[in-house]
Amino acid sequence: MPDLEEAARLVALGRYAILDTAPEPAFDDLVLLASRICETPVSLISLVGSDRQWFKARIGFAHSEMPIEQSVCRHALKQAGLFIIPDLKLDPRTSDNPLVTGGPHIRFYAGAQLVTSDGVAFGTLCVIDTKPRPEGLTDSQASSLEALARQAMSQMEFRRVIAERAEIALRRSEERFRALANLVPGFLWSSDLVGRATWFSERWYEYSGQSETEALGYGWQEVIHPEEREYTISGFRAAMDQEQPYSREYRIRGKDGIYRWFMVRAEPIRDASGQIARCYGAVTDIHDLHELHQRQAVLVDELQHRTRNLLAVVRSIAQQTMAQSGPTEQFCERFNDRLAALSRVQGLLSRSDEEPITIRALIQTELDAFGAAAMQSRVAFEGPSVRLRKVSVQTLALALHELATNARKYGSLANDHGRLWVSWDTYRGDGGERRLSLVWLEQGINGPKERSSIRRGYGRELIEKALPYTLKARTSYELGEAKLRCVIDLPLTDCAKIQH
Repeated sequence: MPDLEEAARLVALGRYAILDTAPEPAFDDLVLLASRICETPVSLISLVGSDRQWFKARIGFAHSEMPIEQSVCRHALKQAGLFIIPDLKLDPRTSDNPLVTGGPHIRFYAGAQLVTSDGVAFGTLCVIDTKPRPEGLTDSQASSLEALARQAMSQMEFRRVIAERAEIALRRSEERFRALANLVPGFLWSSDLVGRATWFSERWYEYSGQSETEALGYGWQEVIHPEEREYTISGFRAAMDQEQPYSREYRIRGKDGIYRWFMVRAEPIRDASGQIARCYGAVTDIHDLHELHQRQAVLVDELQHRTRNLLAVVRSIAQQTMAQSGPTEQFCERFNDRLAALSRVQGLLSRSDEEPITIRALIQTELDAFGAAAMQSRVAFEGPSVRLRKVSVQTLALALHELATNARKYGSLANDHGRLWVSWDTYRGDGGERRLSLVWLEQGINGPKERSSIRRGYGRELIEKALPYTLKARTSYELGEAKLRCVIDLPLTDCAKIQH
C-alpha cells in the first residue's frame, strides 16, 4: 500500500518549492531565536523529503542535509503537537542513530511541526542538545518554539504566494509574447550558444511543416538548404564565441518542398549575472528581394556589356572617319588607346559591388595593358589597399592611362634601362579629412619630347586641370632630362576605407 501521508508531504514540499534554496535571513533569525530561548547549542528548520532531510536554516550543526534514515524529525511528523525526546540514547526509535552513538553525540530533541494550511506536516523547527534533558522544555520555551514554527510556516507561505504570483505573471507575459510573436510576418526563435533550438514561433511550424519535436534541438537544420547548413551553423557558433550579433542569408525549405531565401539575425542575451547563456533571433523572408537583386545584377552586367560594345562602335566610327578625312595615324592610335582605357575601367566598375576597386587594382590594370608584367625587375608599386569611390575611378584611370602611355612610348618603359616606381599612402589633411597621395616616378628616360602627349595637350591638361576640378585634387608634374615625377593628391571621403 502506498504511504498516503508521505505522498501528501512530498506534494506539499513541491508546492512550496523551497528545497535546496539559498539561505535567507528571515529563517536564519528564527533558528537563532529558538536556540537562545530553549538554551540549546543546535537549532534547525528541517524539511523531510523522500530520501533525505534538508535544512533551510541551521545553527550549531555542520551538515546541510542527512540521509532520511538518520532523521529524528521524521518521527516528529507522525504525531501532532510538540515532539520531545528527553534522552535520545534511551528512546528505542533513536538509540542506535549514528548521530547519537557517534559525533556529534546528540541526546535531547524537541521539534514543532511545520504544517500547511490544509494540515500537512512536512518539516519541523527543532532544537537539539548534546546533554539529556529529563525535564524537557519549560512551558514558556515550548510555547515559544511552537510560535517560532508558525512564523517559519508563515514565511514559507509568503514565499509560495510570491512565487505563484510570479509564475502567473511569467505565464501571462509568455502568452502575450507568443501572441505578439505570431503577429510578426517572419519567424522568431531562441537557442543555446551552440545552435540547439529551444523555441520557435508558430509561423516556423506553419512554413516548414515541422512539428515541435522535429524542429527543436538540431532538427531545424533539416530544412536548411544542404549547401548552406555547415556555413549556417559554423557562422552562428563563431558569432556566439565572440559574443557578437549573427547575420546570414540562406535558403529554408517550406512544407511544399520549395526553398526560399531568408535573412536570419540573432543576438546573444545576457542574464542578470552578465553571463550569456541564450540567444534570440528573427528570420525574415527576403526571397523576392534576393531575386530582384539577381535581376539587377544581370541588368547591370548587360548594361556594362552594351557600354563596352558602344565604345567599340565609337572606336570603329572614329577609325572610319579618320580614314576618310585623312587625320594623322597618331590621332587614331591615341583615340583607340583612350577608348580601351575607358573600356577597362568600365570592366572594373561592373564588378565593383562584389569586388571593390582599389588604387592598386587601377594601377596594375593600366600597367598590365602596356606589358609591365614582363618588366617586373624595372617596375615597382607599393602602398596600402585603399578603396576608391566609384565617382573618382574613371577620371583617375584616364590620368594613369596617360602616364602609362607616355612611360611606354617616351619614358622609362621605352628603353632597356629605365625604371618606374609608383607609391601611395593615406594621411589626414589639415581639416581632418582623409586624403590619398600618389607619386609616379620615372628614372632613366630619354628627355622630354615635344610630341609627348603628357608634355603638351590632353594628358597634361587632364592631370593639371581636370583632376583638380572634378576630384578636388592637388597635382604637380615635373619633367627633367632623365627623370619624371608626378604627384596626385586627392581627398577620400568617409566611405573610403583602408584595409590592412
